[in-house]
Order: sequence, then structure tokens, then C-alpha cells
Amino acid sequence: MRALDYLFAGRPLLHLPVWSIYLVSLHYHFELAHSSFGWGNLIIMILLSMAAAGAYFVNQIYDEQSDALNDKLGFLQRGLVSRTGLWIGFIACSLISLVGAGLISLQMLVVFAQLVALGFIYSAPPFRLKDRPVWGLLANAYGFGWLIVLTVVPDFGMHNLGLIGWDNPFYFMAAVGSIYVLTTIPDMAGDRLTGKQTIAVIWGVRSSLLLALMLDIAATYIAWRSSYGWLFYLAAIAAFAVLPNVLVPHDRSILLAAKLPILLLTLLAGYFFPVYLVFIVALIFVTRIYYSKRFQIIYPRLA
Repeated sequence: MRALDYLFAGRPLLHLPVWSIYLVSLHYHFELAHSSFGWGNLIIMILLSMAAAGAYFVNQIYDEQSDALNDKLGFLQRGLVSRTGLWIGFIACSLISLVGAGLISLQMLVVFAQLVALGFIYSAPPFRLKDRPVWGLLANAYGFGWLIVLTVVPDFGMHNLGLIGWDNPFYFMAAVGSIYVLTTIPDMAGDRLTGKQTIAVIWGVRSSLLLALMLDIAATYIAWRSSYGWLFYLAAIAAFAVLPNVLVPHDRSILLAAKLPILLLTLLAGYFFPVYLVFIVALIFVTRIYYSKRFQIIYPRLA
């Protein structure tokens, strides 16, 4: 059971944005490159998960106090994992992702080195980008929106940069930025008590919601300009989910507005790659069993 505890402490369901952004970007790349999914793409997804798991291990180490104040489910707080174990997990996952990326290409190593570094300084002092309003936003937008999209072309150069689909990174930077802003709102009370300077703490609920809405509108425009029909509808729905909260903020609907775009993006990735959708359904099923047995709760929930 301890091995399962560390597996789920890596928060596999929180890898959904990573996988889905990669797969949706990969779909548009394939349209330009006239290619198809292969083992190399699966390896890159695994390496991305290794980097993400490492970041979540570090995050739990340094957010132990604020997670307790925000009433978040804590593996550390319940003694299911240890700080030493999380550090070992971070080092192992980071090394796997870096070595694997280096074996693919120098460019991939540079991308993954940035992902690993961001994953560490996002939570670890003295940087703690997650506690800095602007830097936290930029770290999420750049890491998820820009770097992950670059991985769809393993060995990119001047001759094939156009195959990335250059509007994809800008679209995902705006979309991810909106989701990040929304996630700072539910944690505002606990973050304020622990001295964190997140966007919601500094700007307040309504201003944060306005920023999230503007980012969704920007993503909608980018998708429309680039004729990304599915991404246009996704961003438009995300904007309409935020809009009522700008007028009358409500905790549950804000949480729904943060989760809905991830769900829609996952479904879109599953539409492009049906096997992925089967995998996600199986992962949700297994995760529900684990959390029911280990924590006596129903997880995941949409809101």
C-alpha cells in the first residue's frame, strides 16, 4: 500500500492538463506534419509525467502548513508518506525525465531542464514563485502553455519550427493563466494566514475573476484568428463559466469554472486520441477506489 501512496502522492489526475495540452498540440502538429502517434510520443508523455510528479512531491513538502489551513487532503499530514520519501521521489522523477529527454535530443533536454527547474522553484524557497502573484502566473503560463507545446517536435530547429503550430503556445498560455488565477481564489483565506502573496490575496476576488475572464477572451481570440474551431469553443465556454462569477462570485461556481476547461480539454484530447479517453476513465475509476479506501472520500469531483 505504501507504493500506492507515493504513486497517488504524485497526483496523477493533476497530470491531466499536461497530457491533454500535449495531445491537443500534437494533433494540430500532426495536421501540419502529416504524421501519427508513435512510441516516441508515449515516451515523451511519460517523461512529462515524471517531471510533473517531481514538482508535486516538492510542492507537498513546502506547502504542508498551508495545505492544512486550506483543509486540503494531505499525504504528509496523515503520515502516508515521509518528507525523505518525497525528496527521493522528486530526485528520481527529475533524473528520469532529464536523462530520457537528453537521449531524445539536446533541445528536449533544454526544455525538460526548464520544466524541472520551474517545478522546483515554484514551491521551494527562496523563490517560491507560487506565492508571488505575477511570477506564479507567468510560471504556469510558460511551463504549461509554452514548454509542453514545444515537446510535440522532439528535435526542432529552424527548418521545422513551423510544424509546432505557433499559435498553440499563445493559446495555451492564456488558457492556463486563466485557470491558474481561478485556483488561487478558493485558497485565499489559508494563503493569507500563511503570508502568501497570490493573485487572489493581493487583488481580491473580483479583480482576479476579471483577469481570468480577460485571459479566456484572449484565448478565444487567438483560437478564432488561427481557425482552431474546437479550441475557440472551449475558450468561449470557459469565458462564459467565469462571467457570472464576475457579477456574483460564488465558491462552488468558481471552482467549477476552474475545472471545466480541464475537463473539456481532456475530452477534446480523447476525441483526437480515443485510447487516451479510455485510459482517463480507467484512471478515474482506480483513483476513486484508492481515495475511498484510504481516505473515505469521493475523489475526484467536478465541483
